[in-house]
Amino acid sequence: MISPIICLVFFLGYFVLLISIGFYTSKNDDSNESFFNAKKSSPWYLVAFGMIGTSLSGVTFISIPGVVGAGKGNQCFSYMQMVWGYLIGYAIIANVLMPIYYRYQVTSIYQYLGEKLGVSAYKTGAAFFLISRTIGAAFRMYIVALVLYQFVFIHFHIPFWFTVLLSIFLIWVYTYRGGIKTIIITDTFQTVCMLASVALTIYYLASQMDLGIIDFFNTIFQSKYGKIFFFESGWSDPNYFYKQVLGGMLIALVMTGLDQDMMQKNLTCKTLREAQINMFSFSMLLFIVNFAFLSLGAALYLFAAQNNIAIPEKSDALFPMIAFNYVSGTASILFLLGLTASNYASADSALASLTTSFCIDFLNFESNDWTEKQKKRNRTLVHLGFSFLLFLIIVIFYIMNDDAVINKVFQFAGYTYGPLLGLFAFAIFTKRKFKVNILVPIICCMAPFLTYFIAEHSVQWFNGFTFGNLLVAVNGLITFLGLLIVSNK
Repeated sequence: MISPIICLVFFLGYFVLLISIGFYTSKNDDSNESFFNAKKSSPWYLVAFGMIGTSLSGVTFISIPGVVGAGKGNQCFSYMQMVWGYLIGYAIIANVLMPIYYRYQVTSIYQYLGEKLGVSAYKTGAAFFLISRTIGAAFRMYIVALVLYQFVFIHFHIPFWFTVLLSIFLIWVYTYRGGIKTIIITDTFQTVCMLASVALTIYYLASQMDLGIIDFFNTIFQSKYGKIFFFESGWSDPNYFYKQVLGGMLIALVMTGLDQDMMQKNLTCKTLREAQINMFSFSMLLFIVNFAFLSLGAALYLFAAQNNIAIPEKSDALFPMIAFNYVSGTASILFLLGLTASNYASADSALASLTTSFCIDFLNFESNDWTEKQKKRNRTLVHLGFSFLLFLIIVIFYIMNDDAVINKVFQFAGYTYGPLLGLFAFAIFTKRKFKVNILVPIICCMAPFLTYFIAEHSVQWFNGFTFGNLLVAVNGLITFLGLLIVSNK
């Protein structure tokens, strides 16, 4: 087992590097334009590579390997079916949504809703993003902070709340000046770290099992974990091929194409063409990366079986348990590197996008008469405010100490993407206007609750069928139909 002191030194050293990058990238330009869109000068290849780190959080880093042998949804390599769906979704984003965003020259993608549907839809869409991203980012940071606390900081009698505070403070330090301009560089660096961690961990586990790389993959696909395609059980099976592909497509559309966090990076590219190349490159890279994560998961289960290691009740605990207790210090450092990189690559991006959305969508930075200095000051305050809000929510999660409730809160935050799907679909496919603007947020608030009600009774009502990732489509359809009812030509 690796020394906690070494882990702590590594953790702090890692952030020294990020802070150094942050100050270097922002030393000559900390303007609002640079913070929000990097003056639309980002090289597409850096954006594409950095988006890998943003899309894969620390939770993903420990969850995807864990589900391989969990025996539930996404078991074995069935998650790759969802990744095929992602590719379809990303193609739609590149060819449908991104031309719209570039044509309307938006900084926040929700400005498009304002142009097409009016201020009520605009503010509603932005508000739903702020809620979902704040809770989502807090949940992901909570899970990772808990791992770091249990395996590192607790040995120094450092309380959980200080672990969280330190993490968020360090993110704030390297992002508060440069914003998205800095994050594109730091996320590229963190993606390199994360991928190196996965690749080297796979190599290490293969060598521990006395397997070459070719023999390693042959062993995986000859084992019970190697199954990729599930056609047998029909739509009631959460791993059913068509259900997974369709769900993956919808998730990509709403959680990338309709999410300011993910699209903000795309909007920093010089031209629409470069942004589209970035999206296609990112999708190919993500396909390979997810395959690597699943291979790592299979390796962990095979390693555990070979060494008579008991599989923990929670599959998420498998990777950290083996990394910190059953392998060498080098492998532990690799795990810590990957976990830290994946978590903070998504957390810093979330913080920047929340700040951008609030400043553009609610403080009207692009139209008010504040001076540049006043805008910088207010932007910094907003950035600080969201940092504190993330800290507060994470600590509340910890105090609650109820995984079932916390997961429900996170899952319900995901329901807020459904109204965004409905709003954007309505804006793109209709030319209708609203009779009473106040009804727009009411409908968007009602849709997630109706969707949740349907989901809770789907097994009873639809002969055992569960919607799974398809719920976002139900949510979006309810929103769309509601908007249709309260609108006119």
